[in-house]
Amino acid sequence: MSKVGIFGGAFNPIHKGHTELARAAFKMLKLSEMLIIPTAQSPHKQTSEVSFEDRAEMCRIAFENDKGFVISDIEKQLGGTSYTINTVRALKEIYPKKTEFYLIIGGDMLFYFENWYRHEALLKECHVVAAARENDSYVDMLEYANELGRVKVLNLPVTEVSSTELREKLANGEDCGDFIDKKVMAYITERGIYRG
Repeated sequence: MSKVGIFGGAFNPIHKGHTELARAAFKMLKLSEMLIIPTAQSPHKQTSEVSFEDRAEMCRIAFENDKGFVISDIEKQLGGTSYTINTVRALKEIYPKKTEFYLIIGGDMLFYFENWYRHEALLKECHVVAAARENDSYVDMLEYANELGRVKVLNLPVTEVSSTELREKLANGEDCGDFIDKKVMAYITERGIYRG
């Protein structure tokens, strides 16, 4: 039985917090494949001014040497608002029946999970795995996951970094090389993305 990870986000821009989390989850859950899914239109965030194509390309560059990692444009294909339940169901149509799906979410999203569109259905459709990005939130996350049921919490060593702060720094021409992959950084610079 193959185990496929689903890791979605705006990835605006993709940074080391994202890549470290995805790689650690891939290893820890012994996944056969990890789908990196840039949102086309997030229900939680304002529509990005950075194109889907640029965000997807940044993801492709960030994971180009990672075996088993696939950048998926499924949400672009589905169109409209990117609701995770629709994405998971669409993937189930594509993959063999016995595939097990693992939805990887950040700890910040776990506490908001009950507000997700059809979250109860989502818990039945796939395994939800929340990654504790802040060390001090691990215990709170375990308690909350137990209340929700069917949610696994992983304590992963990942870099704490905010996409919002990175966008501001990039707009001001500051160097973000500590948090963004060098090749992704080169792409951002070359395309003039985020330039204020």
